Amino acid sequence: MTTTPGRSTSSPLLNSGGAASSASGVVKMPRVILHIDMNSYFATVEQQANPFLRGKPVGVVATMTPNGCIIASSIEAKAKGIKTGFRIRDARAIDPRIILIPNDAAKYRTVTGGIMRILKTYTEDIELYSIDEAFLDLTGFVRSFDDADAMSEEIRHRITREVGEWLKCSIGVAPTRWLAKFASDTAPKGTTLVLHTGNLDRHLDPCRLTDAWGIAHALERRLNLLNLYSLGDLRRYPVENLLTVFGILGYELWANVNGIEFTSVQGQRLPKSIGHSHVFAKKATSLEYPKAVLAKLCEKAGRRLRALDLEAHGLWLGYGLPDRLRGWHEQRGGGGAITPPSPIVDTRDIFTAAWNILTGDLPRGALPNYLAMTLFRLRPHVDQLELWPRGKKDAPALVEALDAVNDKYGDFTVARGSFWGLNENDVPDRIGFRKTVGVDADDIILSART
Repeated sequence: MTTTPGRSTSSPLLNSGGAASSASGVVKMPRVILHIDMNSYFATVEQQANPFLRGKPVGVVATMTPNGCIIASSIEAKAKGIKTGFRIRDARAIDPRIILIPNDAAKYRTVTGGIMRILKTYTEDIELYSIDEAFLDLTGFVRSFDDADAMSEEIRHRITREVGEWLKCSIGVAPTRWLAKFASDTAPKGTTLVLHTGNLDRHLDPCRLTDAWGIAHALERRLNLLNLYSLGDLRRYPVENLLTVFGILGYELWANVNGIEFTSVQGQRLPKSIGHSHVFAKKATSLEYPKAVLAKLCEKAGRRLRALDLEAHGLWLGYGLPDRLRGWHEQRGGGGAITPPSPIVDTRDIFTAAWNILTGDLPRGALPNYLAMTLFRLRPHVDQLELWPRGKKDAPALVEALDAVNDKYGDFTVARGSFWGLNENDVPDRIGFRKTVGVDADDIILSART
């Protein structure tokens, strides 16, 4: 249920017991949302797979180079101050004995699939928010928040028993989606936190604005101008003033911290963009290597685009250049975006557009060490033929056949000649930081790819 300004809601009347009473005295079933967030996910999956890694500082990395990024730190690594986003050289400066492991996307998707199969036994109303997070709408399946709390413990035990004993999760239970995620974010690792209007003052009021999901430093500075410095200040601030200053965003901020639902659990939805990036594992000596890498990035994006039956009306490409004075790492770069005259679907069109941006913007004689491309302005695909086709295109039947073969026998079973010379370390399968599209659990393998 989405609540708009001026519309009444029963959410503020919910209490820990769960039953909500309206102003008329009619007892209503509470709306109960559960958010589950796996702790140190990629790293703990690796520790689950290899018992010799348990209890040791582990970092899962995107690329095994000094400037490679740690995309997941184990609980033991975090205790030493090694956090997600650290460069390998910085992590080793803190602990030379940290164990670094290349990411294994297929392994993480398999484990997530096992977790999702458990969650689906409790409700079909699930939003897969990312590879390691999900919202469950338990309304009608539980009678109170106490029941949901007990269910969260059952889910936690089933995950350790049926998927892996080393896997841990934090769970939040609340009457709204926003509060449920805030609860899991702030709960001690491996525990459940239940929020309701009876305890919001204790759990929300002392928190900083940036502790809230969706409030970054730029928005914090704007709120500070209104003398708002904590979530308690925001909860008690007149909503009319927030509406005047921020518009609908002001009401959303106020509603979130006051336990009023603004958005519901979302099932399957279309992504806003599809993109891939790669930091080169070796130094390019000519444009042939960047060209092959870009071709593979475009093929991966194209396959995801077509699998979702979408077409792109915009394409962005970015690149990084090495710093010749301080060593081989990204210091500066460039790129650009285009809106093609007709929607793009097949890989040839994607690559042609991206290559034209790169060669048109790249300084003379420069060779990139990083490439990123994104398809945006996505729309459902329409099988409308062009009256005057531009350039050479792959036949739709050929594209469909190539996708079918690779879907059945594995990625790049049939590959384009432009990939020649690349190995599995060049543009490996990865799972990105950003949140994925919401999908049914059966589609997780597709949705988790970034």
